[in-house]
Amino acid sequence: MSDIQSSTIVATKKSYQSKAGYTFYEDDSHWQLNKNITVQVGAVRELLKSDVWKGYEKTLIHYATNLSAAHTRNLCSSFLRILRNTGASEISESTLINYRSTLTPETEWHLGVIKGFMKKWHLLGYAGISDEIIELLNGWSLKGNIKGDVVKRLDPLQGPLSDLELQGFNEGIVQAYEKGKISISDLAIGLITSNTGRRQIQISHLKVKDVLWNKNQKGEVYYIVNVPRAKQRNATFRSSFKQFAITNELWTVLNAQASLVTNRFKQYLSFELQGTDFLELPLFPDWDAIPKMESPRELRALLDSDRLHIPAARVTEDIKRISVDAGINSERTGDFLHVTSKRFRYTTGTRAAREGLGVMVIAELLDHADTQNAHVYIENIPEHVAKLDQAVGHQLAPYAQAFAGVLVDTEADASRGGDINSRIKADGKGIGTCGSHGFCGANVPIPCYTCMHFQPWLDGPHQLVYDELIADRERMIEVTGDRTIAAINDRSILAVANVIQLCAKRRAELANG
Repeated sequence: MSDIQSSTIVATKKSYQSKAGYTFYEDDSHWQLNKNITVQVGAVRELLKSDVWKGYEKTLIHYATNLSAAHTRNLCSSFLRILRNTGASEISESTLINYRSTLTPETEWHLGVIKGFMKKWHLLGYAGISDEIIELLNGWSLKGNIKGDVVKRLDPLQGPLSDLELQGFNEGIVQAYEKGKISISDLAIGLITSNTGRRQIQISHLKVKDVLWNKNQKGEVYYIVNVPRAKQRNATFRSSFKQFAITNELWTVLNAQASLVTNRFKQYLSFELQGTDFLELPLFPDWDAIPKMESPRELRALLDSDRLHIPAARVTEDIKRISVDAGINSERTGDFLHVTSKRFRYTTGTRAAREGLGVMVIAELLDHADTQNAHVYIENIPEHVAKLDQAVGHQLAPYAQAFAGVLVDTEADASRGGDINSRIKADGKGIGTCGSHGFCGANVPIPCYTCMHFQPWLDGPHQLVYDELIADRERMIEVTGDRTIAAINDRSILAVANVIQLCAKRRAELANG
């Protein structure tokens, strides 16, 4: 078929526009509704009778043009599940009764998802849904989706991260960047996801202009990210925002990412843009999707949509990859840390509940439209801060892999071992060497054990450091009654325990050598 014939066929189809500004055509096998979502309507058309299909298609078009792309896709998937499970080619009372019989109390919500769609179908007056079907649906009380199960169970693969896992991720990707294993873009997307708990689509929709700083009435500088809201009824691309306070350190990383993006666009484009145009650039561009453009007008048209932004799924793909590249482990599984943007979101809510924040505050923190999903965090507040004593610390140490430095036999074997200023002491006794030539304002020696520049000596008094940390932890619990505060040095405790184990292994090697 020639290009002219193909264009003629497309021109005869009726076109529609999704809320995100994407054009799709009726009778196509799939509809792309935004950067992230394509609805596979062809699979439903193959199973339905033609007259029923037309009613279904018109109803789904109503959702695709007026409501979110994600909701439209879910409706299509749920309806397709009914047809495939029952073998039906139309919707009848027996079809729905047979389908409900295949569901359990835990999966009844699958039918609940499509119930509203069928009622809207009937209300719009399209063929395919009878009065009897509506009467049947109105008579059913269907259980909703179970919310927060992985949060309540502290699921080690899907639920919130433990404090050690979260700290391990943040420290691990920073060290990976310093070692050149990941890029500044990787570091930025990892840290903003872990620090803010925003949804992956919110991260993907960020622009350069969203990374901000200002001064308060006292003249103090504060840093914020202007985050596009998601899952808001009738909202369009970047139609509403909520500010999120961030640290100076995170702002510095995001600002570096913004500079990288603007400089790369300057090299990519064959024309010059004004400064205000660069502010509209995506903070995380989809470089593979950027077409050749001849004028600023073409670029500005693309900047008004999500077309130049990375797909939302890329956020989770990237943090999974950088977690593996950084070699981050979980002390709970003994394996690579399984990370998703949703897990960081669960972690944000869980930590807020543990700090005693109420459901309204948690809903606001997570940018929920209401409080129904925030209740799960306070109804069964999980406790991540387990008792850490001498035995437990040594058991967890190999899995947590908190020690990031290199063990040396003597001070002379260390990098900078001949420089007395590099010597690190505890209680007046030397424990190791700092291999970094840069300035460090850390309160040595505790933070040193999790630093990649630290070179502990084989004969250093590491057991003494460990015993003091354990004693301090117990004393803090006794004084404050707050395990969260007492656990602030838990990762350092595991790092010291790991050093003690490595020393024992090295002594055995030397004895047998």
